[in-house]
Amino acid sequence: MPQDDIAPASSANAFGIPSAADIRSLTEERKRLKAAEEARERALLDEEEKHRKDLFFSRKLTPEVVDRIMRRVRTAAENGQSELLLGHFPSAWCTDHGRKINVREDGWPDTLQGMAREFYEFWDANLKASGFHIAVEIISFPDGMPGEVGVTLSWSA
Repeated sequence: MPQDDIAPASSANAFGIPSAADIRSLTEERKRLKAAEEARERALLDEEEKHRKDLFFSRKLTPEVVDRIMRRVRTAAENGQSELLLGHFPSAWCTDHGRKINVREDGWPDTLQGMAREFYEFWDANLKASGFHIAVEIISFPDGMPGEVGVTLSWSA
């Protein structure tokens, strides 16, 4: 009977059948490999999230970024839409973890940071007077807690 990678030849019986201990070892090894793979995936996701956070807090609202946003707005309008979700970010990136946004408390803009704050200030100074509206709200609630904050620009009357 051909040997496979289930057990070393020395622990198989006369019929080539591995012992229960060998099978348990195989199970444990597979669990270790799976846990190691999951740890690698978590580390990769953590690194991606760190990169996303670094960009969120370091990027500036340049004329090029504004141009890209307004092209997206124009495309949405041409497609019959009256609003556009510009982006989203974890509520943990707000100074109060999204609490004021969630309950629509006065002063919620003061809790914004990074690119969200830059865009809000840009909207207030440049788009608000032109009739654009902004909605900043919690758009997900994992485990009942504020998750992602969405920033939507609208142009309906």
